[in-house]
Amino acid sequence: MTSTVQGLAQQFTAIMSVILSTLDGTVIEVARLAYVSVLLVGLLLYYTHTERRLGKDLIKGGIVLAILAEFVFPALLKL
Repeated sequence: MTSTVQGLAQQFTAIMSVILSTLDGTVIEVARLAYVSVLLVGLLLYYTHTERRLGKDLIKGGIVLAILAEFVFPALLKL
């Protein structure tokens, strides 16, 4: 009985490992798409003088997202 439970626990652990690694990659890809989009919209608003203040804020936010997505998230995944 205990060997069956241990086998199920090992299978569950292996499946969850695969699922979590897939989710980690997906989160990073979505974050990349988000910061590129935010930066592009911010640059467009800033340089067309449509909404300079909002454009500047979006550029700052895009830079923060880029730093998080490219440096912080991968470092956290290695822990």
